[in-house]
Amino acid sequence: MIFLKALVTGASGFVGQAMSRKLLESNIETLGISRSSSFVNGQKNDDFICDILDKSKLKKIINAFKPNLVLHLAGPAFIPNSFDKPQETYDVIFQGTLNLLETLRGLESDSKVLFVSSADVYGSNTKKVLAETEPYEPLNPYSSAKACSELLCKQFSRSYGLHVVIARPFNHTGPGQSKEFVCSNFASQIASMDAKKKNKLITGNIDVKRDFLDVRDVVDAYYELLQKATPGEVYNVCSGKAISIREVIQILFKQTNLDKYEIIIDPKKLRKNDISIRIGNNKKIFEKTGWVPRISIEKTMQDLLIYWKENLNV
Repeated sequence: MIFLKALVTGASGFVGQAMSRKLLESNIETLGISRSSSFVNGQKNDDFICDILDKSKLKKIINAFKPNLVLHLAGPAFIPNSFDKPQETYDVIFQGTLNLLETLRGLESDSKVLFVSSADVYGSNTKKVLAETEPYEPLNPYSSAKACSELLCKQFSRSYGLHVVIARPFNHTGPGQSKEFVCSNFASQIASMDAKKKNKLITGNIDVKRDFLDVRDVVDAYYELLQKATPGEVYNVCSGKAISIREVIQILFKQTNLDKYEIIIDPKKLRKNDISIRIGNNKKIFEKTGWVPRISIEKTMQDLLIYWKENLNV
């Protein structure tokens, strides 16, 4: 029997934790690293704390662990912060990816690597449905750094033969996500409103439409891509349909005892040049792996609201 080992970078983050659980459920030995904490098979072990920019320590860990699979998730996730910290954003996303690929190349590793990019690389593209063949049009340091890292992964795959696959996820959410992100923010507010019998929800633009997935479906897609995808290729991870933020709010309120509520638009939460609708084409990932999302938006919102009702003080 072949026993697989997986390394997860950015393992302390929202998706990193979900990915680690998925790997462990699949009976894969899992080492999760980040600059704040590290985990061995789900158990905290600070011996492997590692900043992705520390190439020397990264090399020691990979050389000792010898992973068969590498899930590269390290990097900032909240896009607005990248405007204030462009240097740090590029360092962690681009230089961190280069450090990882160079380390694997230097060790002559045959690991299968998944680089998790972002659908935000499509940026200002106004096409209603976006396929992987659309050009990069980044609008912020985060998406620009992701686009540069995608090119880096393609080049290492083609020049050095590294098995690197690129995932381009669209919006995703679920229990455990930070309040910085829209669905989780609303669920947190509504859980508090339900407990305190208040009725005002603070929002930004709620009439834009986005392609949402449950994080549990997303990590299933990543797992399938690692096993079956073609090296050097890019795959959208998306539902192929869009829902408005207003509809998300309505779904959340249906889970509560609140019959009446007031939506307050906060000008500070409005984004310039917000794209009105963004949908991904998921034909490529389906044809290659057979992956399709299983969890409905209603189930995701239900579980997200339950999470926040249990963690109101987080």
